[in-house]
Amino acid sequence: MPHLAPSSHTTHTTHNRIRLLVTFLAILSILDGALTLWGLRLGTIEEANPLMQWLIARNPVAFMAAKVSLPVILGFLLWKAQNRPHKFVIRLLIVAILTYALVIIAHAYWIVLSAVRGSL
Repeated sequence: MPHLAPSSHTTHTTHNRIRLLVTFLAILSILDGALTLWGLRLGTIEEANPLMQWLIARNPVAFMAAKVSLPVILGFLLWKAQNRPHKFVIRLLIVAILTYALVIIAHAYWIVLSAVRGSL
């Protein structure tokens, strides 16, 4: 059986899905950065990444710029690697999104827990 190339509609839909996932990843990254800075200010969390610790200590704006630039760079690399298997790329993006979601849930939990303890 001959190998059939994907239709342009399928390829367009897949690229839109990848764009949407990269955008969602960028939004989660911004939220993670904001919650990290807020949690650090409250003293409820610590930044585990030594590079990010250094950036936060030097300039919180640089920290946020780094946080936002990582998903943007990922999106650019995925755009350049258009000939890679799309299912693999989408699965990697979903793993990254789920990881960020877990980190954000942990940040929110610690911040809320700190607020509740502070108000008692």
